[in-house]
Amino acid sequence: MPRPDRGKREPEGVPGLLALVGAAGPLLYVLLVTVLGLLWEGYDPIRDSMSELGSVESPYGPLMNVAGFMALGVSILAFAAAYRLLLPRGPWKAAATVLLGVAGVAMVVVGFFPCDAGCIDVTRTGTLHSITSTPQAIALPLAAMASAFAFGPDRRFGTAWQAFSGWIGLVSLGTGPFVAAGSLEAVTELVQRAGIGLSLLWMTAVSLKLHALARSGPT
Repeated sequence: MPRPDRGKREPEGVPGLLALVGAAGPLLYVLLVTVLGLLWEGYDPIRDSMSELGSVESPYGPLMNVAGFMALGVSILAFAAAYRLLLPRGPWKAAATVLLGVAGVAMVVVGFFPCDAGCIDVTRTGTLHSITSTPQAIALPLAAMASAFAFGPDRRFGTAWQAFSGWIGLVSLGTGPFVAAGSLEAVTELVQRAGIGLSLLWMTAVSLKLHALARSGPT
């Protein structure tokens, strides 16, 4: 019998699977947040934060904290691993990988600390939620911005990927000051969702690109 062609690459393997997890995580997170927001009577996505879905007063708190925050954190870590395995070495790749790791770990930790009622810090647990929910909002956009430079030497990524990553990161990071200052109080949570959503959109798009690279073979 003819021997199998060992020159052909097996299915995408571990890096490809990690990239798929990275692509699926944000989509499942957005779906969960949307469904829980609709199920919780009186919840307003423009007025109420995503953290409130996991708060001590939320009827869906444990589900949001585990299947929402923690699962998204695991997805970010899987994305970071695929990113590290599939891109060529370089200082910008290293910086982006570290930032993704920070974002993933912080998101997992958030799930252990539900915010207080109304997400107004009263207890130590609520304060820890506020502290641990900040790093990923900064690290993910910075990772996208660093990727604009990391993709430069890699001919598998064109200038469109560099521009996409740089602008997404810049705009996403730019929403932070508006949220912190409360200058757009009437739509603060909407602005926050837009900022996080842009970073997650970037993560999903790059994950799918990495998955395609894993299937096409080594660099």
